Amino acid sequence: MSATAAAATTPFASLFLCYRQTASAAEPKIEASESAATPVATRPAVAATPAVAATPTPAVTVTPTPAATAATTTTTPAAAGATAQPGMAALVSAIQNGTFQATYVTDPSQLKETTPYGTDTMPNFFYASDQTANQLAQLLGGKVVQMPAFGQPAGCTEPNANFIELPNGQTFNAADVAYYGRVGVLGGPVQLTADLTATINESAAWTNCYQNGGPIPVFQEGYTGPAISGLTYPPGTIAADGSVINPEFPDSNS
Repeated sequence: MSATAAAATTPFASLFLCYRQTASAAEPKIEASESAATPVATRPAVAATPAVAATPTPAVTVTPTPAATAATTTTTPAAAGATAQPGMAALVSAIQNGTFQATYVTDPSQLKETTPYGTDTMPNFFYASDQTANQLAQLLGGKVVQMPAFGQPAGCTEPNANFIELPNGQTFNAADVAYYGRVGVLGGPVQLTADLTATINESAAWTNCYQNGGPIPVFQEGYTGPAISGLTYPPGTIAADGSVINPEFPDSNS
């Protein structure tokens, strides 16, 4: 991204220049590919999978150990006909059966940014709609909080974006996960679970960096990260060692 020529005309450049005034390390990671819709996702968009009717199955809940460094699992049978317990399993099911149809903010007035160079409009793929954020929070058992998508650089006024704060405290941009509600994933529920886990872990790390400063997050190819503590995972997605199974990168447990 150029920091000079397009400074006053493109939202990316003005965002970059605003961020440089306060960032302690490097500019934020914004890709120019399809995955730019989710700054932390690295996999290309693919066609949505056919809708699959959800069938109640035993659920696996990931809970933190007393040392808060690993995860153990407990099995809780789901009652027949009962509403799905909030968690990863509920989100995966909603994406696959089409009941989670994500949208972004479309009103330009809600995307206005003021910078030292003037006023421009932020790209809407960083801004999940209120309806999408509320549904996502309900599916995961979290709550919606609003804050600037990239912090609040000095001299700039950024529009607030919808974030999801999970029960374990992890907070991520709802637009990052909304991506999967728009394109789905090939590979079935196990791969989708791994992709969602990676996206939430990465987005939460970026959110912490933008809001609190510190080192720029770096993730290796195939990164999934730990299972999100407190969330119910679909059966067959957690390995014996407690890691999330990633069929695309079977040798990666990190």
